[in-house]
Amino acid sequence: MQLEASYRFLRLEAANETFLNYQQANRSVFPIPDFTPASSWNTNHRWVPNDSLSILNRWDRAYLQINADPFQVLIGKQVIPLGVGQIFNAVSQMQRYPLIFIDPEFPKTEDAVAVIYSGPWQWEARFLPKAPGQQEDNFHLRTKGSLLDIDVGLIAGRSDDKTFAGFEAAGNWGESLIRGEVSGYRYRNQHYGQALLGWDHVFSATWSTKFEIFYNGFGEISGQTLGVFPHRSTPFRGTWYVGNFTTWEIHPLLKANLLSVCNLQDSSALFHTYLNYSLSNSVDLLAGRFFNVGAGKKELGGQVPVGLQFGLGQPDISYLALRWYF
Repeated sequence: MQLEASYRFLRLEAANETFLNYQQANRSVFPIPDFTPASSWNTNHRWVPNDSLSILNRWDRAYLQINADPFQVLIGKQVIPLGVGQIFNAVSQMQRYPLIFIDPEFPKTEDAVAVIYSGPWQWEARFLPKAPGQQEDNFHLRTKGSLLDIDVGLIAGRSDDKTFAGFEAAGNWGESLIRGEVSGYRYRNQHYGQALLGWDHVFSATWSTKFEIFYNGFGEISGQTLGVFPHRSTPFRGTWYVGNFTTWEIHPLLKANLLSVCNLQDSSALFHTYLNYSLSNSVDLLAGRFFNVGAGKKELGGQVPVGLQFGLGQPDISYLALRWYF
């Protein structure tokens, strides 16, 4: 459910989502820790009446926008568009949906106060209150514009108790789009880096693809062991990854999609293939499957050690989902 209201220079937007999930009962033999990053303003309310059924209600977005051209001020839970990464991210400091999250309509939102100046170059300043597990509040300054027909951006600030700076760029190369990001962090008197390179191509009106290669310097900290991720916006335990997202419009009402992510260090991979069929202007039917390739102590498809006797792995999941929005 999405609500919008505006009056003169004020605009209010809110979006509420309810997820009803039914699955085969699969109770764990021991409590499984939740490593999903928390938000400063927790709007999730979950009800689990039994081992097969769960209901989650949450406010995905809820913010006030004040327009005073050329300035904008946004206060509340909002989408924060940073970087040019589509599958991975090096510049964006926003937490990510899990890889096995079904059909996120928007990027994951964060609680923030943002001041944006729109001119030949756009300037952005944001304050994000600390979330559970963080010691200090978060903030960043960012500018973006165009140089020689290439979109570029610079960012610096503090994120997840680390100071950081980053650069992003995107430009056309023939009929393709080339994207890139690089960022550096200072964490516990050590320096770490992240980078990605992406290539997008539209083959026809019905066929398109995206490729990205990603370097995660924080993988040197976590290794292939279970625990809280060293950086909340990077839910990966390895160092080198490659990803692809391909879309094929079979019919104006039917689309086929394939997302693949591969850990290049341990040769494990996760695939998500799904169909999206539009039943009406407000109802979609989705059918898909997550499946992994990997074994042993591998990140995807294998068993990441928890203790001497136990290990956890990414499950294979088949699903059928009905999405109704109004």
